Amino acid sequence: MVGEPDTIQLSHLEQTIYFASQRQGVSLLNAGTVVDLVGVSHAHAVKLLSSMARKNALHRVGRGRYVVIPPDVLYGRRSYVVDPHLILDELMQSNGSDGLYYVAYQSAAAIHGAAHQLPFVLLVAVPQQRRPIELGRAQIRFVQLKPEKLFGFQQTVYHDVSLNVSDREKTILDCLERFDLCGGVAEVARTISALIEEAEPGRLLDYLPRMDNQALAQRLGLILERLSTVQEINGDLIAGIARQVGEYVYPLDPHEPEAGVLDGRWRIRENVDVLGEL
Repeated sequence: MVGEPDTIQLSHLEQTIYFASQRQGVSLLNAGTVVDLVGVSHAHAVKLLSSMARKNALHRVGRGRYVVIPPDVLYGRRSYVVDPHLILDELMQSNGSDGLYYVAYQSAAAIHGAAHQLPFVLLVAVPQQRRPIELGRAQIRFVQLKPEKLFGFQQTVYHDVSLNVSDREKTILDCLERFDLCGGVAEVARTISALIEEAEPGRLLDYLPRMDNQALAQRLGLILERLSTVQEINGDLIAGIARQVGEYVYPLDPHEPEAGVLDGRWRIRENVDVLGEL
């Protein structure tokens, strides 16, 4: 794509497509978009997109779909970094399925202000397995969930684009259920500590049975009880979770040695120090 510095090796029509997309704020192109932008035939549009991708003006993110590479990247002034949040909804709505998805786990926590920075990997919950999408230094990683667990999300505006994002309550449960994706139990405890202040206790209690995960309920109860020693936690919430405790004992972190003190109330073997890194 880049021959000599500041030289873009695009044909006149390819340049027209590129700069028209820039003027109109279009970050994701397909053949239909190109037809609308420059009035060529659908077949010609397909060829133009393929040519522009070969020249690195576009980045292919799926069948017939391409992300527009920012101008500063084309001119070699910075490395290729695209914020995946900005194209996610359009990408999901144009993938030929029902578009069901939501931003999840630590990616959702970051949007809710419960993480220090947005990670380069955007985690997205979907009903069917999908390959990850590379966007320069960033990546969209899809996590398949059972259809009955695809609940608890809402439309959220992020930098003028709309995204489906798990609410605070579902983010807490998702992160704890898949703490392997979120930095481990201790890191998830920090996330819960940040999210719980604005979470709705009643909604959290309603969501718990729908997760169909007994260990999750007991781990959450223990973590909240430990957090209540250093911050204010709704007592009715802890009591409501306690009523869902089952007969089996689970380790707090099944990936760590099972040694640790057994908490009789929560039926959890505390093999990780939840408060140690808060």
